[in-house]
Amino acid sequence: MITASLSDYLPLADLLKILAVCLVVAVAAPSAVSIAIVGLDRRSHANGPSSNDGPALALIVLGVAILVALVGLGLYTLFEH
Repeated sequence: MITASLSDYLPLADLLKILAVCLVVAVAAPSAVSIAIVGLDRRSHANGPSSNDGPALALIVLGVAILVALVGLGLYTLFEH
């Protein structure tokens, strides 16, 4: 009878890496969207003539930049490995 270990069937190290990446993205992506939504909310509430949209716009740009970075890193990893 031939016996083999579980690691011969499933690459456990690779599965742990995939799990870690999924957990990071599961936290980072909703956080980035939340940051952008806060920026949009601040921008919509500051519609006065002397209002400063700089901080609100910075939050929107930060949220979108995080999402673009996640997509870019995912595509880079997909095509490199």
